[in-house]
Amino acid sequence: MKKLLLIVLYSLYWLLPQAQAQTGTYKGIGTIVFEAGAPFNLIKGTSESANGLIDLETGKLRFDVPITSFQFLNSLMQERFNDKYMQSGRFQKATFVGKITEKGPVSAKGEAKVTAAGILTIHGVSKKRTITGTIVQKGNTWQLVTDFPVKLADHHIQAPRLSSGYGASTMNVSLKMPLTPTEPEPQQIMAIKKFSFK
Repeated sequence: MKKLLLIVLYSLYWLLPQAQAQTGTYKGIGTIVFEAGAPFNLIKGTSESANGLIDLETGKLRFDVPITSFQFLNSLMQERFNDKYMQSGRFQKATFVGKITEKGPVSAKGEAKVTAAGILTIHGVSKKRTITGTIVQKGNTWQLVTDFPVKLADHHIQAPRLSSGYGASTMNVSLKMPLTPTEPEPQQIMAIKKFSFK
């Protein structure tokens, strides 16, 4: 019981605003997966090049992923994704820039729900979004996990035609990313501090 209490107190320490103000900036590279047309006619892309940056003093954050970094089961699907649907030569990255607006209670496992409000930009089209996720404190590292849907029409993306004849109108996006203390590059600091969510 004593050990469990210590774990909870330790986790609370890292999630309190005054502790965040002391821990500075966290950065990570994670895995992002999107799926559409599930469970049948599954279209799935995976990238291990998602970048994340969180300023714990302000709660501001930025995530981005190069569109061409997504890998598919076959080369034809990958070619259509880049050329026909995402036009990756023109719209090279997908980004989410925002701010942590809410943190839930810490569980016995040291996990807490977090909510971030911000701007999601895909295919050159920006939309206000509120996205929830889970963070887990493990020593000096955080593990961030989130899962959310994206409507293709919101970002002017043509819905892929499935073999069933129907279009996949929504893709489900999931992200797993370890975040460690870091000294960010000056341009990253400027990008995240300029953000204003209105």
